[in-house]
Amino acid sequence: MLGGFGELGPRFEPRAYADACVADVLLGPPVTHARVIGDVALLLTCVGGSAAADRLCERWLVVTEQPATDLLAEDAAARGFAQLFAARGTHPAWARSLSPLDVDAEATTHRRWLDRTDSPIDPGAFGTSTAGRVVTGLAQHAAAEPNPLKRLAARAADAMADGDTSRAKDVLAEWAERAGPRPPVAQLAGCRDLAPLLADGALAGPLGVPDGWPDDCAGALAAALRLRQRDQSSEAADDVGMPALVRRVLAARHAGAAEDEPEPAPEPPAPADAIAAAERRIGHRLPDDYRAFLATTDGLPADVVFPRLLRAAELHPSEGGVVVISGRSEDGLITLVPPGSADDGWRVVEVDLGLGSTAHPSFTALLRAHLTLLGGNDAAAGRGGP
Repeated sequence: MLGGFGELGPRFEPRAYADACVADVLLGPPVTHARVIGDVALLLTCVGGSAAADRLCERWLVVTEQPATDLLAEDAAARGFAQLFAARGTHPAWARSLSPLDVDAEATTHRRWLDRTDSPIDPGAFGTSTAGRVVTGLAQHAAAEPNPLKRLAARAADAMADGDTSRAKDVLAEWAERAGPRPPVAQLAGCRDLAPLLADGALAGPLGVPDGWPDDCAGALAAALRLRQRDQSSEAADDVGMPALVRRVLAARHAGAAEDEPEPAPEPPAPADAIAAAERRIGHRLPDDYRAFLATTDGLPADVVFPRLLRAAELHPSEGGVVVISGRSEDGLITLVPPGSADDGWRVVEVDLGLGSTAHPSFTALLRAHLTLLGGNDAAAGRGGP
């Protein structure tokens, strides 16, 4: 199982489990996120939180734009989801792209997997040469022994097949007691005879899950996914050029618009002679990133509390050489402050008549701050990125 970021005890504890999974998403490598979410979704379903599990998987698809197959990290997980879908009598929206499995055949495969002995000898323990592989195989075979948790899963399934629900629940309680802080629920979920019991939340009692926890756990993970994805997109935005950054801003502004409303396009670029004329009026060469902005789009429309950015032909110096680069609104304006500070670089200052002024080290930093406030790093990266 995944882990290492959250503090976990020897047994499952709902809050610690949720915290550890959130830590895995926030701190772990992105390649592991699908495994975390898939495992959590299986567990939530088996403690009576199928709706919360479905919402979490749907949110993962939206945020990451990855295929649903990534949530099925192992064959056992795929079998578990298939049996639970059959037991629930529904195929949730997030799973519609998954290839349907033959649940009868998968039940047979799963039972063989449960009955198979496991070896504590790691593959390649004696090297990767032919002789090493032979020795490893012999050692694995000699040391192989039944997995105690898998044997309990098989016993619980046998009890249900015999119609003994009470005995099945007793075995499930023993399984939960021994399953550790991150229960490998796929062992149980892949059992066709157990799936209906699990879909009704049979593990909630043995695992000590309180009412409302599935929704809380799914909500915390959905928030962690969005935060991590936004951080990654923000980092990516630091590396893109001005044209891509402008497209992302426009796409983020359009994110909440009606479906039939066209996405805004940048203004035509400012002619080189218009930029040169503005610099002659100002008496300074404009900062490189602002010149790149004008060469990408000659101005930018206003958006809510962000004022309209002026065209090159509208730029003029004001008192002290400060260049106003936006229209004046009831909220304030945006200015370029020329070199003269300790670092001899241009600064961008947002003058907000209500909240005060904010200084940015560059024009690019201003646009990134605007993009962050729009909450559009993740959405815009997909729609308007390079």
